[in-house]
Amino acid sequence: TSGSTSTTSAPTTTASIETSTTSVVKKHGFLKVVGNQVTDESGAPVRLRGMSLFWSQWKPQFWTKGTTEWLQKDWGVTLIRAAMAVEKGGYLTNEEAELKKVKTVVDAAIDVGIYVIIDWHDHNAEKHEKEATKFFREMAKEYGEFPNVIFEIYNEPIAQDWSQTIKPYHERIVKVIRKYSSNLIVLGTRTWSQDVDEAAQDPVQGENLAYTIHFYANTHMQELRDKVTKAVQSVAVFATEWGTCDADGDGTLNFQEAKIWLNFFKELNISDANWAVSDKQEACSALLPGASGEGGWKDCELTESGHFLRAMLRGEEMPTNLPTPCPALTTPPPGQCSDSTDDCSETMCCNELGAKCFQK
Repeated sequence: TSGSTSTTSAPTTTASIETSTTSVVKKHGFLKVVGNQVTDESGAPVRLRGMSLFWSQWKPQFWTKGTTEWLQKDWGVTLIRAAMAVEKGGYLTNEEAELKKVKTVVDAAIDVGIYVIIDWHDHNAEKHEKEATKFFREMAKEYGEFPNVIFEIYNEPIAQDWSQTIKPYHERIVKVIRKYSSNLIVLGTRTWSQDVDEAAQDPVQGENLAYTIHFYANTHMQELRDKVTKAVQSVAVFATEWGTCDADGDGTLNFQEAKIWLNFFKELNISDANWAVSDKQEACSALLPGASGEGGWKDCELTESGHFLRAMLRGEEMPTNLPTPCPALTTPPPGQCSDSTDDCSETMCCNELGAKCFQK
């Protein structure tokens, strides 16, 4: 592996959807890791930009062909992340329904010619290795020969030990995928995928492997960027999730710090997907409550974060004066969220403006 952070050996390509008939995937093909860089199949460094869908069991309405097509057409994404829930009503209890959602999004991404991350969205994947093995075997067999597909095999470990728990899990799941596919695999790191420097010191052996970094702009700043700088001395890094707000997905928006992060990623040629395509009533959501699950969003359906993201992905400046929210989208639609006196563990959102559920 390369020991340099320099990207001057080959011109960096920021992948973008052109108005021509050539899709980003046709242009770049299969992704691979060369030294500390994710490159296209010709060996040129490539940087993907995109959006992450929200937990599949809580915001399934956006897991559609319409949303995927609109993000590509109007927002200019070259990447979409299918964050398939595992616990809390996800794959462990509703396997067939969750598989259907993932396949819908992956098929749509292939149709429109963008890259797609198949994400095992779990904080305890080592406890669900049997299920993960089955899932990734099926996904690799079905989609492993499509250049569009990236596998993310462990969203966010928390306090598990890297060398004793997380790394061995990765090694076994990588082995399962490699029976059917040589596509890029992204490996989650300790502490909600922040300790990428630790993983880089004891990497998983194999080809086309990158390591996850997650950040939330109003929580994670220079100290976390220093970890990334250290990691890219020897491994490729991929930002499969980041937010414009606090680490709980809500709180204060910090676009200034987000821009610092994105410029940092540009310098190091790190691809990214923003959290999240969601209408949950919290700061990091891109959409207002009740926005259509089929795309076609008007400006008045976007949150402040959504305006920032759309402009950023399109290479434009964020509008100075944001439109008044569409009248129908100022409160959650009936039945979508819970009252403040109710158990909100299923809906994960509250009807009252400014109120939030106890979990992200």
